[in-house]
Amino acid sequence: MQTISEDKINEIRNSADIVSIISDYIPLKMQGRNYFGVCPFHDDHNPSMSVSKDRQIFNCFVCNKGGNVFTFVKDYLNISFIEAVKVVADKVGIPLDIGNVKNTNTKYKLEYEIMDYTTKILQNNLNSKEGIKAKEYLEGRGITDKIIKDFKIGLAINNNTYLYDVLTKKKYDINILDELGLITKDGISGYDKFVNRIMIPIMNLEGQVVGYTGRIFNGEDSAKYINTKETKIYKKGNIIFNYYNAKNHIRNEKSVILVEGNMDAIRVYSSGIYNVLALMGTSITKEQIDILKKLRVPVILMLDNDNAGALATINVGSELEKANIVVKVVRLEGAKDPDEYIIKYGVDKFKDTIINSINYFDYKLKYLKENKNLNNTEELVNYIKSVIKMLDKEDNLTKEITLKKLSNEYNIDYDTLKKEVTFKEEVKIPIKVVPKVKSTKYQKCVNLILYYMMCDSKYLKIFNSKIGYLNNQIERDLVTEIEYYIEKNNKINLADFLTYIENYDNLKEFANNICGSVNIEELNEEIFLDYIKALDELLKKENLKIIKEKIYNGNDINEQLENIEKQIAMKKKIIEIEEV
Repeated sequence: MQTISEDKINEIRNSADIVSIISDYIPLKMQGRNYFGVCPFHDDHNPSMSVSKDRQIFNCFVCNKGGNVFTFVKDYLNISFIEAVKVVADKVGIPLDIGNVKNTNTKYKLEYEIMDYTTKILQNNLNSKEGIKAKEYLEGRGITDKIIKDFKIGLAINNNTYLYDVLTKKKYDINILDELGLITKDGISGYDKFVNRIMIPIMNLEGQVVGYTGRIFNGEDSAKYINTKETKIYKKGNIIFNYYNAKNHIRNEKSVILVEGNMDAIRVYSSGIYNVLALMGTSITKEQIDILKKLRVPVILMLDNDNAGALATINVGSELEKANIVVKVVRLEGAKDPDEYIIKYGVDKFKDTIINSINYFDYKLKYLKENKNLNNTEELVNYIKSVIKMLDKEDNLTKEITLKKLSNEYNIDYDTLKKEVTFKEEVKIPIKVVPKVKSTKYQKCVNLILYYMMCDSKYLKIFNSKIGYLNNQIERDLVTEIEYYIEKNNKINLADFLTYIENYDNLKEFANNICGSVNIEELNEEIFLDYIKALDELLKKENLKIIKEKIYNGNDINEQLENIEKQIAMKKKIIEIEEV
């Protein structure tokens, strides 16, 4: 994986104002010394996330989410840490090349290696003399060299064993090649799954090739498309085509266009409209809905302009609405799909259809009218009943507006229509609050003490002189890293320290949770000393409890007498503390 030096990361973080960066994603309002906003990491209704300009960190006092600017961007955009650093670098104007960031920590390393190698072979084929006709076909459809490169488009040449020969010569196991859907095994030999087709790689969310769509380009085969079968690394329902290329454009445009087929997505993308994804079919899965939901933008449905596409628009839109995703709809008149529409009418007219997209509810009303003769009383009654049934799930305002439209359009008495609809009583919906895990006195003390030590080196010195020990391993590990960081840098800064421990998964999560749970505006040495004193008492009581257990459970009489003496001494110390 691409790495960035710690100095470079700190330069980027120190150049970024966390308040300014977070304000790009959610509104913040200043209250006292800090800024507050609605937390995007839980079902928040009141501003519960605090952003500190002084310490350059954020924390939510409801869900305990916390961290620095990189943590926020990474979790908000659902991207890797390195990608988050790149996003922040771009915002503050610091050049940073991270190359292709991919998740290499996988048990399917060999499978990904084979797919990557295969993709390079197919790309090379397209640029060879065997690829001349395929290249001409792509150019004729407006697909430039840049688009070919972005989508890693290649060619399976007209040879039944070409890929088989190349891959087996490289000593790749024939069984794995068969499992990946690259070849069809035939006894101890095999032959290529894809022959004489333009090859469109299917990439997962991290940009790794997991499968292919093979498309005919010379009309010699009756099957227009052949897709890779589901494999260990390719689960169709977990992937949305072009996500890796489009994700940053989607966030910039604050919307996503969702089309049916791979070629539709490529056509739209090649027209300079980059916020486009493809379902690779007419249905949508829970996993795909989760991917779209994390993007936190409206979805513009632009499925094929046929009966199947119209029905799919209803079904997919319904599932997206259930997930509280804002849905809009474009139906392309005069063309079957976006690919055909752009070729036929041009990019400008296509862009107009996006601007004039309608909301999903209005589309449903339009859909219910299709193929009905509303001058016929029976069909009009059935249409009105269908609309009323659809209104059952809508809010009162939508019901009111829709009934008035029906009344005016079809000259039906409003009160008559209203009797057919049940209006819900307006009740205040209780705010759903993320339950907080009950924190013990020990945890509260430790969290605050560790927070202080991550902010200022002097508090580490006080801790070491007064206590110097904590009960849990993860707490001790965090203290060790604090000590190392201060020894290395002669100082400590909370936001930079959080970046430093980014690669320590358990410590990173622990430290970010501490930032989320500790809500203070400024450090105070007297308060810190009070917590040190309280922690010292709690540790002594905990040790006394352990000694008591040893007394009651021990068999050695000398060991028992020794523990009794320790118990008496410990009790004296606790009494002294309580009397102070």
